[in-house]
Amino acid sequence: MKLKLFWKIYLSIALSSVSLVWGLSYLSEQVERKMSYISPADQAQLIAYGQQAKAVFEDNPAQLSEWANWVEQHEQTRLVVVRMEPNWLQGQEHADYIGEEVNFGRGVHWPIHLEHEQNPIIDVPIGVQDYHLLIQLPQRMRPGAHWQLIHLSITILLPLLLVAVLSYFIYRHIIKPLEALHTDTTKFRAGNFDTRASVNAANRHDEIGQLALSFNHMADSIAELLSSQRQLIADISHELRTPITRLRLTLDSQYQPAQMYERIEREINCMADLVEDTLTLAWLDNEKPELNQEDVDLVALIESIAEDAKFEFPNHPLALDLTSECMVCNSNHRALGQSIENIVRNAMKYTPIDAGIRISCRQHEGQVLIEIKDQGPGVPAAQLEDIFKPFVRLDKSRDRDSGGYGLGLALARRQIKAVGGSLEASNNLPHGLVMTISLSP
Repeated sequence: MKLKLFWKIYLSIALSSVSLVWGLSYLSEQVERKMSYISPADQAQLIAYGQQAKAVFEDNPAQLSEWANWVEQHEQTRLVVVRMEPNWLQGQEHADYIGEEVNFGRGVHWPIHLEHEQNPIIDVPIGVQDYHLLIQLPQRMRPGAHWQLIHLSITILLPLLLVAVLSYFIYRHIIKPLEALHTDTTKFRAGNFDTRASVNAANRHDEIGQLALSFNHMADSIAELLSSQRQLIADISHELRTPITRLRLTLDSQYQPAQMYERIEREINCMADLVEDTLTLAWLDNEKPELNQEDVDLVALIESIAEDAKFEFPNHPLALDLTSECMVCNSNHRALGQSIENIVRNAMKYTPIDAGIRISCRQHEGQVLIEIKDQGPGVPAAQLEDIFKPFVRLDKSRDRDSGGYGLGLALARRQIKAVGGSLEASNNLPHGLVMTISLSP
């Protein structure tokens, strides 16, 4: 088994997990970055404090401390106004470039780290010489007020939700066809033997698709078996009516006891043969036994059958074309003997008197071929397979004394199949029939 369903589930989970980790990391980073900036209104307020500090400094520097105290009380923070005077120990030649970038604190447009407990110092240039307003960011202005809740949602709640959605789709992908298959099996169990697994389930290229196909094959086999059994019961019921009717007529007739006994015995033997052949046929169909238990000498077996056939049908010339030796391993003497004998007897019945029958045995392309050719009327090409069906007699004018019950060839094919061979029919031009048995040596 190639574990196709396993790989589908594994790849779905693996790709989803990688995508989920990357996506949540990216989302968390983007949300954190967006939330770490001071709001535009608060930025404007901080810049406004810088402008107020400038105005107070230019108007009356002595009032700067009073103004600073008011802001500290109003915002519940601390602030200073300080002049930046760099003391160059090295690199003064870069002063024009570096001087514009040096800050005592963070600019109002900079992001704020949301995990730090202490609020950062914000540097607001007031535009007077090198003086700067340094104010600890008021708590009300700190960004990311709900960051912990959002971070918890992104790292825990959202993954749980996405995994639930993924699990649901995987569940539906597996359960939906199984539910349909359960419905189909329930219908089949209820007696709707035409029920088959849905096309969607059967077309899946995984273990569930194989299960659906197995169900369809099983349903086909059971439906075929039931149909065959019903047909067999109907056929045998029909066939038994004739000997039973004859028995009734015999009992009501004016036959002498000896004649009546002979007629009754004949009809009972016919019914016994019919029942025995039918039971054998049903056993071969239902049990499908493998009768490969012994080695069989085909030459000796065919010669023995031919000798009995010559005795039973003395007016039919029988020619043999056999090799000096032909052994078949792992076969069954009785099954092969009965099947070949049924075919030979059938050929004798349909071959005109004084017309020849030929039996050959040879090896060809790794197979042992037995051919039985008669000189009978043959069979239409479209009906060559019909002669192997139980109770089928193509010539409706034949009675049971000459044509039998139509079980001989059906039994022969099933017996040969049980030993691992095959039986096929073809027309023997210009007339006659060829029955070909193929066996593994």
